[in-house]
Order: sequence, then C-alpha cells, then structure tokens
Amino acid sequence: MRRADVKTVIAYYFEIPAMRMEFAAERARLESEYNGLRGTSYDGVPHSSMPGKPTEELAAKMEADNTWGRIQEITVKVQVLQADEAAIRGCVDALNGRYKSLLSMKYFRRYSWAKISSSLGAPEATARRWNDRAVDRLGELLEDTPMVEELLGRASRARV
Repeated sequence: MRRADVKTVIAYYFEIPAMRMEFAAERARLESEYNGLRGTSYDGVPHSSMPGKPTEELAAKMEADNTWGRIQEITVKVQVLQADEAAIRGCVDALNGRYKSLLSMKYFRRYSWAKISSSLGAPEATARRWNDRAVDRLGELLEDTPMVEELLGRASRARV
C-alpha cells in the first residue's frame, strides 16, 4: 500500500470518533423531533390546545420524511465506522510503542517535527525516518486486513 494511502487511512482512523459523535447527534435530533411523549405531562395525559391526534400526525410526517430510513442508515454507518476503527486499531496495535506514539503525535495531536523529536529524544531526521518506517509497516499490516480496498475507499471519501 502506498504511503499516501496509509496516511489517508491514519487520518480517517483519528477522525472516526468525531464522525460517530456527529451521527449520534443527528440520530438524537431526529428521534427527539418525532418523540410523541414530548407533549405529555406528568399525569400521563397529553394536554394541548390543538385539536387532533398529534402522535398520528408525527407518525405520518415521519413516514413522509423517511426519518426511520435515515435512522437505520445512521445505524449502519456507525456500525461500519466501528468495524473500520477496530480493523485499523488492530493494525496500529501491532506496531511497536515508539511507532504508535509517533503516529499519534504526528497525525492525531498534529505536533511539529521539532516537538516530536524532543518528545522522542531523537534528532528530527531520525524522527522523520521512524515515521516513514511506521507508515510503511502499517501499510504492510493493512494489506493483510480483509476488504482493505473498501476501507481505503471509505477513508478517501471521508477525507474529501
């Protein structure tokens, strides 16, 4: 796997938690919008000055907007993100500690090379060489991952 592809997968891996939080927020918004219990008081009886059947209207609106379909889409996307995260984490965990910390500093915390080299206690050129080795090794591990082409495709689309 090319270094650019591995760097795309690394960036995708570190963005997965934020993507999952966005999906969770959208799902919560959709569910709260169509929550039929929202207008119910503590005695369990709905009180409203509006005539009609609010729960039936909410259900009809939910059906017209295909909200249930979107909630199911979100569920599937979150499951795919969790599977991708687990697959990439397995590969990252197979790296030695120095490489893992270097990848975290460079791609998650976005440290400069000077800060990375001082954190690792090595010259900047050595830190860059370790980064290249870590990316190459991670690429080798990712190639052994099932359906790596699909994972790379999702990572590329997420990074656009």
